[in-house]
Amino acid sequence: MIEAPTQPVALPHRTRLLLIDDCISQRDLYECVLKVEFEVMTAARGDEGARLATSELPDVVVLDVKMPGQDGWATCRQLRSTPATADIPVILLTGVEDAALDEQARQAGATALLKKPCSVDRLSETIQSCMRNRRRQKSITSDS
Repeated sequence: MIEAPTQPVALPHRTRLLLIDDCISQRDLYECVLKVEFEVMTAARGDEGARLATSELPDVVVLDVKMPGQDGWATCRQLRSTPATADIPVILLTGVEDAALDEQARQAGATALLKKPCSVDRLSETIQSCMRNRRRQKSITSDS
């Protein structure tokens, strides 16, 4: 007879990723490849993504800049100004080439800015880096 463990078995935590992009093909491609490594949620618009982030509290948000309605800049600022989502790392994706983008991303509160086309490997590495930095920050904050 096999006895049930007295303590619940802890499952490894999978990073919860919210991917916000209005381009169906890009969103589906990233989701398909990233779901092997992450728990992926998706949204097609900035306002929808912000609501989902507030209710689901993902570990990281990957956000397209150019979207109809509420664009990525406004969505990033909204996430930063909402207490529940203010500390969630936000990775912006853009196909725009502009020297001022890095400063604009910093002002919006983005954690990272990646240029499209962005390989899935590069995106995954950036997500992992953001998560390591977030864990370090939490560790420093809890030690204080």
